[in-house]
Amino acid sequence: METITLFYTIVILGVFASSCSQILLKKSADSTHKSWLASMLNWRVILAYAIFFGSLLLNITAMSKGVNLKDMPVLESLGYVFVPILSWVFIKEKIDKRMLVSMCLIIIGIIIFYQ
Repeated sequence: METITLFYTIVILGVFASSCSQILLKKSADSTHKSWLASMLNWRVILAYAIFFGSLLLNITAMSKGVNLKDMPVLESLGYVFVPILSWVFIKEKIDKRMLVSMCLIIIGIIIFYQ
């Protein structure tokens, strides 16, 4: 595996990690808490923000090692694919036809961008 391909893979893993942290925040928001402070300082919220920070570090590392800045928005759009799939798996949210078409268009757009 080329070194640059490794760093593009790291960016995609960072996007996936960020999507997972969004699911954690959603699960926390759906839970009941004793107080406002308890809702902000529970393990899900703290872990989600730690994952966000880790994702940021992954992106900075990948960009400093050769990932082009113009590629970042394209790769970050994968979050719009990962979040609905993770929501379907872990929160049991439904994926309707419109959302499925949107995810397919995003994937097609990424493929076209890299052709």
